[in-house]
Amino acid sequence: MSIVLVGDGALEQYSCHRFADAWRQAGRSCLVVGPSMADDQPLPHRSCDLTLDPKELLGSTVLEHATAIGLFLRNPADIEAFTAGYRALRRSRGLWTAPIFSGPLMPLAGDELINAFLQRLSCDLMLVSGDDQLRQLRAMTSLWPAELTKPQLIATGFWFPAIPPTPPSQKPLLVALLQHEIPTHLGAKEQLIRLLKRWAREQTDWTVVLQPDHPWRSAPSLDKGHAKNPPNVVEAAPEQMLGLLSRCTACLSVSSPWSLAAMMWGRIPVVVGDYGIQAEQHTTNFFGCGAMHRLRDLGGLHKLQQLPLANQGWLEAMGGCIQDGPLRLLISLDSLSSGNTAP
Repeated sequence: MSIVLVGDGALEQYSCHRFADAWRQAGRSCLVVGPSMADDQPLPHRSCDLTLDPKELLGSTVLEHATAIGLFLRNPADIEAFTAGYRALRRSRGLWTAPIFSGPLMPLAGDELINAFLQRLSCDLMLVSGDDQLRQLRAMTSLWPAELTKPQLIATGFWFPAIPPTPPSQKPLLVALLQHEIPTHLGAKEQLIRLLKRWAREQTDWTVVLQPDHPWRSAPSLDKGHAKNPPNVVEAAPEQMLGLLSRCTACLSVSSPWSLAAMMWGRIPVVVGDYGIQAEQHTTNFFGCGAMHRLRDLGGLHKLQQLPLANQGWLEAMGGCIQDGPLRLLISLDSLSSGNTAP
């Protein structure tokens, strides 16, 4: 009898392993299932207990004795298809169904948050990061008809360790988290990188690391033009992101959710506010963080150490005050298993 955790992406599998590790320490059996990852990854590589595409699960025997199923899939449409297929298969055999849980692994707000909720109406339980997301969802669904089935809600905190894996660097270090498609404006990412390189030339005592926050096949971040790259601007190696975020002096990004790790670990956050509070830039999720700055107002690397840390009240509401997320989730799953899984 195992809790089966299914993830089809690097972040998804990383979070599944974190839940599984905590539950195994509590004496519970867990199985992490997912496909192998081919591209370079920002997170440490760890193989799944069972390498299998999620679409192949329903035709296997893996779920026959599952006590709960966690679905962390990049395409939310796959979650609804999976839950419908699983329950239909179990009902056809006259078997009880295990509770199914899912959730966005990163804090969302407004339209993004309610969309994530709507995409998981087929689940028994939905995870969010913090109390702020709980309040938003309860307010947005307060007038829904009582007969409309919707998942229970639980806040489980952040998806990364509460304690940084390494101490901060003795030398000034800026980690620039580069997102895959953000900023969306044509040429904006290249312009940002050129600015960072100029800052690095002006402050040679700093090191600037360009770190993709997503899987990548090559390293397209540095300009490949004729200008020589400063020796103190480097590209991150695969699987080094968490260590870099724990060692950095400051972390700069437009809206990478991984900047929350730097905030939690006491590093200086620089959320680039040049693009405003826009849903397409995902900057709406950082409204109230107290760390949004315009690049032209910063003046260079040497002024980053004068910037404030993140708004602590905001950070705690996002999930920073929750340290027992896996235990909370386990208690909720046990409650669902005892009352809501009839065929």
